[in-house]
Amino acid sequence: MRDPFGLSASSAAWCFVKGAARGAAGAAVVGGIAVGVVALGAPVAAVTVGLGAVAIAGTAVWGWNTGTDIANSNWNGLAYDVGSAVGGAVAAGVGGRAVAEGVNGVPSPPWSWSSDAAQHFDPNMGSVWDWFGTGPNPGSAAGSTAAGGAGSAMAGRNCGCN
Repeated sequence: MRDPFGLSASSAAWCFVKGAARGAAGAAVVGGIAVGVVALGAPVAAVTVGLGAVAIAGTAVWGWNTGTDIANSNWNGLAYDVGSAVGGAVAAGVGGRAVAEGVNGVPSPPWSWSSDAAQHFDPNMGSVWDWFGTGPNPGSAAGSTAAGGAGSAMAGRNCGCN
């Protein structure tokens, strides 16, 4: 009762669901850690940089796994990878504002093009480190936690979708 070639639609669907659940859980964990580390006294700038690093690492791991699954025609694995990205994105989309506000310690303005543009680096603010000290906006917090969640879902992927 195995599908070693990943040809069954039901096994691919199940792998997608497993990936989505793990990607969502990973995004929640990444966001929770970011807020918790700030609550323990870590500088906002360091946490903001850390979220960016998590996004880069998560994207790289997810991309490597996805490329390997495509190269090996592992369609169940690919379904899992896509599911992890979708689950991470959904959880991060729901929680991005809460993560940004938890890290920043202040409410975020409603999203608009102008509020997003206001978050970009302005040399009049001081150093880049000072800019990082303003914390993430809800969009960047959501993107970082989504990528981190999808990437973390790749760890220990012994779920029958390999």
